[in-house]
Amino acid sequence: MNLGGLVVAVAAVTVGSRIAAIALLPEPRGRLAAIVDRLPAPLFAALAAVSLTGSDRGSGDPALLLAVGCALVSTRWRSLLLTVIAGLGGFLLGQALF
Repeated sequence: MNLGGLVVAVAAVTVGSRIAAIALLPEPRGRLAAIVDRLPAPLFAALAAVSLTGSDRGSGDPALLLAVGCALVSTRWRSLLLTVIAGLGGFLLGQALF
């Protein structure tokens, strides 16, 4: 799978899961709401990326780890677009370095 296809697939899984959760599940309350609010979008994107890339590029891939790290740093600003850009930039930088 090429990089563009991977980005589109990960975006579809991430956005699709959020839309399905909003449409099908009741809004969480109390402590569960606090936990769900703290779960970063890059966590789901990283899980989707690892599952879509196959077993030859697992969680030990340095480019993927750098991408997740960059995406996690960007969650401070709570912008999904910034998170995706940071993750993609980290992955491309990791591909260039490693």
